[in-house]
Amino acid sequence: MRLHWKWILACLSVLILVLASAHLYLDHAIRDFWISHVEQRLLREVRFARVYLSDMANTDEELVPLVNEVGVRLGVRATLINGQGRVLADSETDPYDLSALENHADHPEISAARQQGRGSNSRYSNTLDTEILYVATAVPEIGDGHYVLRLALPLRDMEHIGQLISQAIWIVSILGLCLALLLAYGTSRYISRPILDAIWFVKNIASGRLKHRTLRVSSTRELHDLGTALDDMRRQVQTHIGQITLEKSRLEAVLTSITEAILVTDQIGRILMGNQTFEKLFGVSDAIEGRMPIELVRHRDVQNAIDQTLKTGQAVFLDLTRSDDRERHFDVQIAPILQDDHIAGSVTIFYDITELRRLERIRKDFVANVSHELRTPLTTIKGCASTLADGALDDRETSQRFVKMINTHADRLHNLVEDILDLSRIESGALPLEIGVYPIREMINSVVGQIRPLAKEKTLTIEINTKENVQVQCDHKLIEQALFNLLDNAVKYTPEEGKIWIQTRDFKHGENTQTRIALEVKDTGIGIPLSDMDRIFERFYRVDKGRSRAMGGTGLGLSIVRHIMDAHGERVYVESEQGKGSTFGLTLPGV
Repeated sequence: MRLHWKWILACLSVLILVLASAHLYLDHAIRDFWISHVEQRLLREVRFARVYLSDMANTDEELVPLVNEVGVRLGVRATLINGQGRVLADSETDPYDLSALENHADHPEISAARQQGRGSNSRYSNTLDTEILYVATAVPEIGDGHYVLRLALPLRDMEHIGQLISQAIWIVSILGLCLALLLAYGTSRYISRPILDAIWFVKNIASGRLKHRTLRVSSTRELHDLGTALDDMRRQVQTHIGQITLEKSRLEAVLTSITEAILVTDQIGRILMGNQTFEKLFGVSDAIEGRMPIELVRHRDVQNAIDQTLKTGQAVFLDLTRSDDRERHFDVQIAPILQDDHIAGSVTIFYDITELRRLERIRKDFVANVSHELRTPLTTIKGCASTLADGALDDRETSQRFVKMINTHADRLHNLVEDILDLSRIESGALPLEIGVYPIREMINSVVGQIRPLAKEKTLTIEINTKENVQVQCDHKLIEQALFNLLDNAVKYTPEEGKIWIQTRDFKHGENTQTRIALEVKDTGIGIPLSDMDRIFERFYRVDKGRSRAMGGTGLGLSIVRHIMDAHGERVYVESEQGKGSTFGLTLPGV
């Protein structure tokens, strides 16, 4: 129930209680006053009647008309009772019927009159259906000295006057109640309106609407102080929310820009928040708040480590490897969140070291492959040189064969060193790009002219399907080198009498609207197994290791192609099916 109505009901209850009490008090007070007034009148009249009877009556027979006369003249009922309580005369009873009246000896006013000289009493008369006041006095001057004269007066007039007074009191009470209710209503509205304004003001603060008008409450000093305090609170809350919002924005910006996955839990281990990197790395699309870490990370060691941190307050470090769509490696660090020496939660940081592990593996493979690639030709050259030094020079045919082997392996070493140097220059960025606009057909013709002799040795057909006026932006020397490597691979891995196509087409990738030209080399070679597709551009990686070395390849050609395209900000791609050939493509910006 609203304060407004509570105030009105309280006032109404108090008013009703006060008016009812006042009405009862006035009713009894007026009744007592009226009875007292009538009693005093009857006392005076009974004393007068006593003197009158004493002077006028000489015998008992004379008392009856005298008593009747007293009753008529005074307008009351006069009764004379002897010492035994028998009625001797009554102004309203026929003398012949007096014997039928009851004995009055035990009536209170009669007993009091005999003992104290006078007495009074009031009681209800069923016969007259009204209250009657009795006043009695002893009359020792007549009879045997024990006579009592009693006057009785019905209180009908008092009841009528009482009803009129009571009616007047009720009317005044009702009018006063209505006036008081109007006053209470106005007062309650006057008091409750500022409180309702304050409630509205606080609700606006609670809902974040802090720019509303200043609360002005001036009905009372206390409400004015309340309004001032609430307005001060609004300004402080607005300031604090502004600070919190700024800090939240900064925190969100920091969390968004951080490349590490971050997961925050409460003191019981349920997730409070995670950044975008976490959702991306662990493939989370639904809401994560309130869930357990194991539901998202799906690794028991992480859940156990978080539980241990929440229990002991000690930081925990562990390595995590996940193999969902592809293998990922994480360095995981879990630290407690302390608040007043109490563990309020934990923060878990997932450092993605997959690329680091991959580079570490590539480095190890590179060292091993370079060592292996250098060992074979050097061993061969050293063996041939030793054989020649031991006397094989005297045998012309043998010496020519060994010298040819030395020359072949020296060329292999030279190609290997050149490829390593080219790869190093491109990868380090020390080789500046000379970007220009070049006709793509001219670059293709230049490279095909270099590779055609090798193709003729295997009776391979090279077909060019490009438009004449296509121009691209690139460093033409590097792109020609990349195209040469792709054609060289196609020649090496395409069986005799096979076919190689060089073609261009428009290329669109993602939301990039810039014109792109795809330069593709397609062959009818042996193809690439699906399991090798992801590693085909790694250094020294060979699909058929024995066959590649026999053909004189260094294993760095495709890696050089990839780094050339990375330097241009473009991409190289491959489509292949084992036994049905391969298609390698380069993307270049068109003009």
